[in-house]
Amino acid sequence: MKKNFRNQVAFGLAAVLAVGSLAGCGDGKKDSTEAKTEAKTEAAKTEAAEETKAAEKETAAVEATEAATTKSGDRMTISVMGIDWGYGPQAGSDMEKYWEDLFDVNLEIEWINYQDYDQKVNTLIASDSIPDVIQVSKQGNGSYYYPIFTQAVDAGVFVDMTPYLFDNGNGIAETNAVMKNWDDAMWAQTKYKDGIYILPRSKAESGQNSGIEVRKDLMEKYGFTEEPTTMDELKDFLIGLSKAASEGEGKKIYGLEFYDDGKKGFMNDYIKAFAIAFTGQTDWAVDENGDFQYMQFQDSYIDFLNWMKDLYDAGAIDPEFALNNSDTSKWKAGNSVAFLSAWYNWNQSADLTSNKIFDESTPATYEAWCLMPVKGPKAYTVSPNYTDVDSCIAISSKCDDAKIQKIMEIFNGTEEQYPGYNDVMKDGVEGLHYTLLEDGTKDTTDEAFKKARQDGYVGAWNQIFLKTDMDQVTDKFMRPGAKGASEENIARVKEIKEFVYSDLAATGMTNAIQNLQSATYDNTWNVLTDDVDTMCAQYVMGQIGEEEWKSFVQGIVESSDYQTIQQEFKEAAAQ
Repeated sequence: MKKNFRNQVAFGLAAVLAVGSLAGCGDGKKDSTEAKTEAKTEAAKTEAAEETKAAEKETAAVEATEAATTKSGDRMTISVMGIDWGYGPQAGSDMEKYWEDLFDVNLEIEWINYQDYDQKVNTLIASDSIPDVIQVSKQGNGSYYYPIFTQAVDAGVFVDMTPYLFDNGNGIAETNAVMKNWDDAMWAQTKYKDGIYILPRSKAESGQNSGIEVRKDLMEKYGFTEEPTTMDELKDFLIGLSKAASEGEGKKIYGLEFYDDGKKGFMNDYIKAFAIAFTGQTDWAVDENGDFQYMQFQDSYIDFLNWMKDLYDAGAIDPEFALNNSDTSKWKAGNSVAFLSAWYNWNQSADLTSNKIFDESTPATYEAWCLMPVKGPKAYTVSPNYTDVDSCIAISSKCDDAKIQKIMEIFNGTEEQYPGYNDVMKDGVEGLHYTLLEDGTKDTTDEAFKKARQDGYVGAWNQIFLKTDMDQVTDKFMRPGAKGASEENIARVKEIKEFVYSDLAATGMTNAIQNLQSATYDNTWNVLTDDVDTMCAQYVMGQIGEEEWKSFVQGIVESSDYQTIQQEFKEAAAQ
């Protein structure tokens, strides 16, 4: 308001003087009075001009001062919505204020409970009122590109970030200390119709669910120390050790923890890697004819079912697995010899107690181990992730270029840009969320720290801000203090990781429908495959035979819906 008032005064004075000047003009004859008046007028005009210049200089100085104040004081506001995984973070927490000060920005962030998140986001999309940045939720099939989101992308609701990420070597993906390490396969997982509408927050460990975790104490106690290398050897190992342990321990110990969870059933991560060994593919693949092939409908899938049936017949899996009895064969409770899980989730501490792995009620004598992936007829037991994108965000197309640039700047921070960034992402701020001890460890036991950590959602901002890529070997097995794993376990997990990564690089195995859209698939797949897991269970339990299984599968693959799904995936892949 000040600078406008000064301008008005200066221009008003000049206008008044200009009118006075015109009023003094006559027929060209001037008497002495007129001459004096004219002289006074000229002097006034000169004085006014000088005052105008002075006012303009003062105005310029005020504007410069106000511009500087705006630059340092008035922050850009960015609205954000992220997922609260049940911690109840508070708005305006110390953690939030720390990020605002670090990035010189105002964050209007709303954390929505995970149970309500998808509905809230989809409602905002439908009403065209999404915030500047949203976290995109991974769906049940492992995809971030789901129908409502892709429809919004098609409608122009979200920003294609490709030009900001890739720019002849100058884009963020090409220069950022974290992102520049991501390969083409990683970026391929972010694409929809050649555009990038989801921005990963880190790259997850590959082939996660490829770990055959076993009870090492039972292996040694009952003489099963020779590790299996093939699916046939693994079957004999599970059956033999299950029988020996059950007799020796005086209670039933199954060979394999498995149950039909009622959602993914025989496609769940507890057995999928075993099915891959027989089929040579994950959920979907493209066959030699260019057709999309679903794993369970492959001819060789029945070989996997026969492998499972042998375990069932030998009593090595819970006879009531189809009833979702998850506790009866729970590996962590000591009820099974083996458990197919993440290859890095058996990170038992060297003292077997400070990081127990097994349930608290189990003895300290239980020891965890992990077998190397074993070889099947068509592949190793290496199960690729549906996506390596750990979490991601999307940006509203209502943001102008300046705001998009700012979002790209602050949401993609690194340790190189902001020293100490990685520690804050993981543990929060020293003095606010922990005390740094002399040995370098962080003490978070103070109740005030605990509350501040919960209120500030410390450790969970990596859902929306960039973080370093997953390194489970370092983070889980090589942690300082008593929770660190033994040298033997560290060596084994490194060996497994190297094998998994090498195998995936060699096979190039991925889910072939990743990020492809098919309306018929979205609308009919659950109904079309509703009975598949029931038929699998009945086959394993001996209630139906091979001919019944093959006839059932044939009925699905020859249906009009399945054929339409095939065609729609082909069309989507060609775009």
